[in-house]
Amino acid sequence: MGSMTMKPLSAFTLIGLPVVRKGFTLIELLVVIAVIALLISIFLPSLEAAKEIARCVVCTTKLRNLGLAVNFYANENDEYLPAAGPRDRGLINKQYWFMNANLLRYVGVSLSYDAEGTLIGPPAKKSALTCPSHCKPMRPRKGGPREYALSYVMNGTFGVGDWCSIEREYRRVSDFEKPAGVMIFADGNNSRPETVGTVLYHGCPRENFGYRHKDSLNAAFLDSHVVKLESGDIPLGRDKRFEPFWSEKKP
Repeated sequence: MGSMTMKPLSAFTLIGLPVVRKGFTLIELLVVIAVIALLISIFLPSLEAAKEIARCVVCTTKLRNLGLAVNFYANENDEYLPAAGPRDRGLINKQYWFMNANLLRYVGVSLSYDAEGTLIGPPAKKSALTCPSHCKPMRPRKGGPREYALSYVMNGTFGVGDWCSIEREYRRVSDFEKPAGVMIFADGNNSRPETVGTVLYHGCPRENFGYRHKDSLNAAFLDSHVVKLESGDIPLGRDKRFEPFWSEKKP
């Protein structure tokens, strides 16, 4: 008989242990990648939903604080509320609520000024005036970018001059019979330069409200409570202007 060539035995074979193969085959690697991709596709929407819930909670807190700030301001000013906007619709004016230093101090916001000391407005970054779900708070839907960041709008009924189409004067807290029904702040797009920081029942509210939270918006009321509203919850149109939500005084 011819001689047989014997294959050398490994140390693992001699002691009865299985041979451990190094690395993965291509098929095994593809299977692992497919499983990981499947898990990501399952859990990523849930993760994003959880993030939006957190952002909505932060937004709610900011609006509640703005509602409280208005009431603190009124307590120190014989119940008079701050103006939503000035008679002159210029881009920079201390009568805008978001450029009113006496109001903003209650939410820890300091106004910005240029090198010559000219007022610019609120900060050009995240602050108590920006919603975490607002992607571009410095860029309105119409016109060029602003030098400040702003996500919220104030009910124009609280303003003076053209912001308040009937009264044309500052309003007092005691003017409102049902403060819990009067909207004061809400998520906004600030899409139109002529109504920046303000929303009015007759001033393109569909464009100025910002439905950022799953097609809903957060709104603060005069008693400082905050609720989530869908577009169908908001009374729109001239015939709705005397409803408590807008709270225009009848002539």
